[in-house]
Amino acid sequence: MGLLLTGCGIKAPPEIPYSPVPQAIDDLKVFSRNGGILLQWSVPKKDFENKKLSSLGGFLVWRQFISSDKKECPDCPATYERIVDIDYRFPQKARISNKIVIYWDDLIKKEGKYIYKITSYTAAGVESGESNIDIINWSFPLTPPFSFKAASGDRFVDLIWKCRTEQDENGFEDRPDGFNIYRRYSDQNYGLLPLNEKPIQQNNFRDVTVVNGKSYYYVVRSLRIKHDKAIESESSAETSAIPEDRIPPAPPSVTMAFQSPEGIVVVWEPNLESDIAGYYICRRLETEVTATRISPLQVKGSTFLDKTFLPGMVYYYSVTAIDQSPRQNESDISQEIKVETVSPQED
Repeated sequence: MGLLLTGCGIKAPPEIPYSPVPQAIDDLKVFSRNGGILLQWSVPKKDFENKKLSSLGGFLVWRQFISSDKKECPDCPATYERIVDIDYRFPQKARISNKIVIYWDDLIKKEGKYIYKITSYTAAGVESGESNIDIINWSFPLTPPFSFKAASGDRFVDLIWKCRTEQDENGFEDRPDGFNIYRRYSDQNYGLLPLNEKPIQQNNFRDVTVVNGKSYYYVVRSLRIKHDKAIESESSAETSAIPEDRIPPAPPSVTMAFQSPEGIVVVWEPNLESDIAGYYICRRLETEVTATRISPLQVKGSTFLDKTFLPGMVYYYSVTAIDQSPRQNESDISQEIKVETVSPQED
């Protein structure tokens, strides 16, 4: 009788697919914008072993709240509530752009200290370590500024506004600790950073970082400073302006005008302004009160030959300068030079 031999195998432990742990986020920032609380952090690029992270699933936002009417307990354990789960591929509750995550906390109902931290997780659900912690001492924002107006000039926009004086819980005047200005172009939204580097202390601001002929839109927000962080009000009503050059050039200096065989020669000194587009030559008869242009725009040179004069007449010649702005600002008329013309047969 033959023997049936069967193999006896030893089962190895089941292999668990490797799932990298994302590096902990270390640049969480919490600040106030447009009457609310905003969180910002960078998308982690590497895993815990410093390798490229390619399977990020999302983020968890954790928050601890300590009411302003509650005494803090330094020795008590911190209790955090998970307030949102942000899907990295479809971030419906946040905005992700250029590897930066922006999340607005719209669950703010009370004044007090709000403490935040972030964790990320992979597509397989492996959660990272905790991020750095950032804190904002929240109080309800002030009323936005009103009567916000803009006036433009040559490469600048002047902004001015008013603000209401409010009273705090003790009946004292609660004035803004400063203001932030935000600017956008016609095809953009307002960004997260104000135009001013530091809070503006006065109720006016001059924007000198503009280009003539371009449309700019502005809002202003009131600030309340709490523990080195600004609580920003909602935006004022929007105002807009188009800066443009409204200052005309100086009148040219006409040095001479005389009759030559070819015609009347008019000579002037070129203007010193850097944005001169050209010059117009003007002429009037001795019997006329107002001079009339007799030339197209003279772009080059500083002389003009008038071939349209009538011999035997007395003329007065002058010049105006035009700048390169869209408005084509024209200078005042220069001083006049008198020319008594003679007929060809006269010596």
